[in-house]
Amino acid sequence: GKIREAVEKHKAYLAVTYNYTGYPMLRELQRLIGSGRLGRLNQIHVEMPQEGFARLDKEGHKMKPQAWRLEDHEIPTLSLDLGVHIHHIIHFLSGEHPIEVVATNNNFGFFQDIVDNTLCIAHYTGNLHSQIWFGKTALGHSNGLRVRVYGSEGSAEWYQLQPETLVLSDNKGIRKTIERSTADLLIAHEARYNRFKAGHPAGFIEAFANLYQDLADSLLEYKTSGEISSLWMFDVHIAEKGLMFLEAIAASADQRCWRAVQQP
Repeated sequence: GKIREAVEKHKAYLAVTYNYTGYPMLRELQRLIGSGRLGRLNQIHVEMPQEGFARLDKEGHKMKPQAWRLEDHEIPTLSLDLGVHIHHIIHFLSGEHPIEVVATNNNFGFFQDIVDNTLCIAHYTGNLHSQIWFGKTALGHSNGLRVRVYGSEGSAEWYQLQPETLVLSDNKGIRKTIERSTADLLIAHEARYNRFKAGHPAGFIEAFANLYQDLADSLLEYKTSGEISSLWMFDVHIAEKGLMFLEAIAASADQRCWRAVQQP
């Protein structure tokens, strides 16, 4: 809240790095949803399992996370590290906002007194429902970010370890995979998303590059006109809503009940 107030008071430019939305095929999915390709959305399920708090190195020793990852406050650090991205991906794809959540927080790994696994069910505006999982004790997953979207006319699935492809299914039983070389793409065919030819993955670093190019363009626009029109920039208001979502998850897990998501 204080950061938002300062931004508004000084009419400052502030953008938040939600880098996963820089992936070309995740942006393609947003456009497909916006075009009505999947019909009315009813479910978005996102998971981000990692294994760092349960893995051993080649000598059989525990991994050594940075110190800041091993200290929790009102909102567990796990939520601030991983949960913020999941919240934003759901908002980015659907445009909807969380209303209430029920969640559990667990400690399954080597490091005691911190949350290292979170499960959440969330209800959003637009009668959208989400199942959310993120954690650092899921052996076998270095970063298993997966997004599944279900609508009245079709569904889509995107998996970060296969970032070039988007799997679509419709209500006629047709299932197909699209990638950057597919002929009828809405956005992922653009030159900026094809620094390498299809078959050479546009990965994590390129997702950051896409976002930073958008940030530079947006900053120049802001300096000229005082306005921000970019669809790809995410400001302090979106970040604040994400923190309120994570606060509700923490409170729900602590009190073992549904909690409403406060609005700024």
